[in-house]
Amino acid sequence: MEPSPPSPDHGRILRHGRRADQITEDAVDQRARELAQIAGRSPNVITDEDRRLARAELGGETLPDTTLTDDEGVAGLTRDPGEPRSYTGAPVPQQNEPEDQQVTERLVLEGVEEAQHDQMLAASRQRRREERGES
Repeated sequence: MEPSPPSPDHGRILRHGRRADQITEDAVDQRARELAQIAGRSPNVITDEDRRLARAELGGETLPDTTLTDDEGVAGLTRDPGEPRSYTGAPVPQQNEPEDQQVTERLVLEGVEEAQHDQMLAASRQRRREERGES
């Protein structure tokens, strides 16, 4: 008799693109050590709770249920825990708009002046060539 295939709900965690249906003791121990470190303990001091939580995580029991609707995000795009959460409830007006306009105008003016300078140099070289009889 062949073993029945695992249920689709079991092992929602993927490892290397495959479902993690078989949870090995090595994987549980590794995750339990990680959980101990997260809790501020030595990875060599693993509690029964660490093992229980590791087995639940690897089995996909701690994941939220999937939905067909999108949820609104309330935090910033950074995943850095040191940065404060951002509030995206209201649009913030741009503070530097007039300055940005001035910067753009200055850059355009500098570009035009540089182009004029290049044209003057090219004309000067052309005159010198003509004076020497070169084409």
